[in-house]
Parts: sequence; structure tokens; C-alpha cells
Amino acid sequence: MYDLHSHILPGVDDGPTSFEDAVEIARIAAANGTRAMLATPHRKDVTELSSVDYIREVTAELNCCIRDEGIPLSVILGMENHIDASLPEDVAAGKALNMNGSRYILVEMPFFGEIEEHNYVEGALRELQAQGLIPVFAHPERIEAFLRQPALLERYIGMGMLSQLTRGSLLGHWGEEVLQFSLELLRNGMAHLLSSDTHSPRPPRTPELGEALKITADIVGWRKAQTMVVDVPKAILQDVPPQSIPSIPSIEVSRPLRPATQLSSSV
Repeated sequence: MYDLHSHILPGVDDGPTSFEDAVEIARIAAANGTRAMLATPHRKDVTELSSVDYIREVTAELNCCIRDEGIPLSVILGMENHIDASLPEDVAAGKALNMNGSRYILVEMPFFGEIEEHNYVEGALRELQAQGLIPVFAHPERIEAFLRQPALLERYIGMGMLSQLTRGSLLGHWGEEVLQFSLELLRNGMAHLLSSDTHSPRPPRTPELGEALKITADIVGWRKAQTMVVDVPKAILQDVPPQSIPSIPSIEVSRPLRPATQLSSSV
């Protein structure tokens, strides 16, 4: 499996504080079947507290530690990019990183408020696309604007953007509303990847994908679930264009999406 959202780099953001804990995250992930993890430190933390050069050095050192321990897992560098008006400019300047240098970029939308309250969002997304990039939304199931207006996420996916669910949401760590919305996105073909968003070797934000993968398979079947942790993330790391990834079809919503406030009784 390939996990394209992790906070495994030590001492960079709100992930592990030591190399020992970072190596333990890798050990747990590898034991659960993950072979590569995309390190996605928060852009804001990298910008304010360190630098891109520094996180490259940390990634290289961590990979050495992992190899020394005989753990069959590699860490690849990316970034979780909170969206703001300067994101497209930072990408062009090399201050915001894509996913393994590919055309795909992990984007974190504002957690709270309607999109209209954040008037820079639409412009920034369009600028990223104008640069030839494909936004991949981190944990869309936890974004209030998508919870209240699912059709907004549907529109963005229809524009060629991708959606990445996270393990904790499917395990109920973020509450029933987020869980039910996650299941609704799976039912309607609006989730392309599954990731851990791990921050620690200790619960609740550990890196194992197995249990969340089983929940996903119960909704979409094992073959489709496997594409979300193998085929699609591997293709992203290899910079395969989306039209050449068979498991990313044009969006086909099976039934009208309901706002999350109407989902609490769903199974």
C-alpha cells in the first residue's frame, strides 16, 4: 500500500517529536502492509519554523534510520498545503511542494465556514489548475463547507480535482457526522484515495490502514478499495495523468448527496 498523507517527519509540525517515534510509525505502517509513505508536513509550519531544504534533510536522515532498522518502507517528500491566496505563487517558487514532485498537490481547505467566506479559494484552485496541477483534497469529509454543501465537492471533482479520505474519519475518531459523510462519499464515488494522516505511533492517529480499508471495502468492494491504497496513490507518485488511471472515472454520483446534517441516521 501507498499512504499519501502522513506527518511522520520528526520535529517539523504536530507529528512526532523524535526520530525514534518516527521510525516506530514506519515500523507499524510496514507491518500493516504499507510500503511507501508520503511525508506531508504542514506548509504553514515549514514556512514559519523551518524550510524546504531542512525537511529534505530530515526526510533523507529518516530514510537512513528506517533502512538501518531493516524496515521495508520508504518515505517520500510532499506537503499538506493549506489553501490561501499565496499558494500558487509559493508552488512556483518551490516553497510549497507537490506530491513527489508530480502534477498532483495535496490541498487542505479551510476547516470552518462557507467557501464564500474565504474569497481566495476559488481563485487559488483555478490558478493551481492553470499551472497544470491537480488539487487533491485532504480529508474533505472534515471540511465544514463540504459537509454543509456536498454539491460543492462534487463540482470540484467534476473539474478534475481528487478527494482523499482519512483513516480516522472511517474509524469514527472525528465523530458520527464525519463518519456518515465519509460513507456517503464512498457510496457516491467521491473518494479516490485512502490515507492515514498519521501523527504518532500511539493511538488514535496511528498509521495502520487495514481496518479503514475493510470498512471501505464493505461499501465499494475489495477491488475498488484496493485501488484507493495501491493503484491510485502509486500512479500519483509516478505522475501518471488522471485520464490514464482506470480507477479514476468521470464522476458518477449514484444518488443525490445530502448535507451532513441529514446523515446522522444513515448506516
